[in-house]
Amino acid sequence: MKNLLISTVLLFGFGNVNAQKIQEIASKNIDQAIPLFDQISDFKNTDEVKLVGLGDVGEYVKESKKLNTAFSAYLISKKKFRNIVLQTDNWLLQPLNAYLTSSAPADSAVFIPLFINAIPARGQFANTDFMSLLTWIKKYNLAHPQDMVNIFGVAPNKIIPPSYFLSTYVFAVDQPYGKKLSEKWSESIAPDSIAYSDIKIWVESLKNKKLSKMQQDLVSSCNEDLLHNTLVVQIVSVDQRIPPRYLNERSRYVANQILKKLGKKTIFYALNTEVAKADLKWSFSLDNHPFFSTGKYLGEDLKENYYVFITDFADIARIPVVSYSAKKINVEVLSGPEQAKTLYKKNDYFDRKKDSDLLKGYQPILLSTSKEIITNTVVDRDSYATDALFLFSQLSKIETNVHF
Repeated sequence: MKNLLISTVLLFGFGNVNAQKIQEIASKNIDQAIPLFDQISDFKNTDEVKLVGLGDVGEYVKESKKLNTAFSAYLISKKKFRNIVLQTDNWLLQPLNAYLTSSAPADSAVFIPLFINAIPARGQFANTDFMSLLTWIKKYNLAHPQDMVNIFGVAPNKIIPPSYFLSTYVFAVDQPYGKKLSEKWSESIAPDSIAYSDIKIWVESLKNKKLSKMQQDLVSSCNEDLLHNTLVVQIVSVDQRIPPRYLNERSRYVANQILKKLGKKTIFYALNTEVAKADLKWSFSLDNHPFFSTGKYLGEDLKENYYVFITDFADIARIPVVSYSAKKINVEVLSGPEQAKTLYKKNDYFDRKKDSDLLKGYQPILLSTSKEIITNTVVDRDSYATDALFLFSQLSKIETNVHF
């Protein structure tokens, strides 16, 4: 009877003893956290893949930021990943990347203004943990000058202004014409619509001209940035509705930008709903019609060469939620999804290699920042939206008052 009692205590009292490892990692700094990942798994599933999708359960969640920044550093230092792509604008990010990959010593007086200009003021990136990751990357690059890590933006979030096209492309390819356009725009205070039209006419005029390889590459990038501008989604009202065809085009564009970076092993650092191999339903989608996530396009393109990790929680999350109708922000207590509750009783990390049946049909969630704006994944019961899952017990609000 005594042995039976001891066995019962061991089974129910300690059956989930490993299920605190993920929570522990989220309490550490990056260098402390890196060796702890080896206690969870060997992550051999990342050895051969070209692209890892690393999903965040919510923009304003502390623990998932701590985990994902540390896991990014683990993948860089242990698994030879050399690119990180972000759901933000590359044209804004490149000065920051130039600093990270330069031989100049780390300098917060240089880094912080670049970070402010490059990183959007949203919880996913504008936080001390993401800053710590970039600081860690700068240190890593200085120690590995022949094998540096680069960061790239892949999403059309902000309109690229005419002045950027003029300085980056027109002057670089055709300085006399650049001067001509500059004078024209200055004299007439030309509206942006005319300026963009002038740039398109200039690009068209180059089709029959002999250009160097460098000039051809610049013109190609110019065309990419003109396409970028057509896919920026500008939300002006919670009542706005966007055709799903347009949202599919945008997801396809982002996926294409990521595919161009796969000359080296790459981390797609984004939200759960962006990396998941699933359809999405979004409050702004016309008639709530589903559309492809970027991750779904990548899964179809890369098959087994795209491996997705998502984050989720089993117990409670205390996070800020905006109510636009009430014009206020409240910290709300949310309960974990039933799928996560069930799995957390077994462990806090799952991957398809050993947990195929458990991950089949698993529906990645995104904790919304607003009551009026909801994004849900649509997952068939026999499909895999994710290949691996990190589970937390509890989640809390991240500190976002870095500089914004």
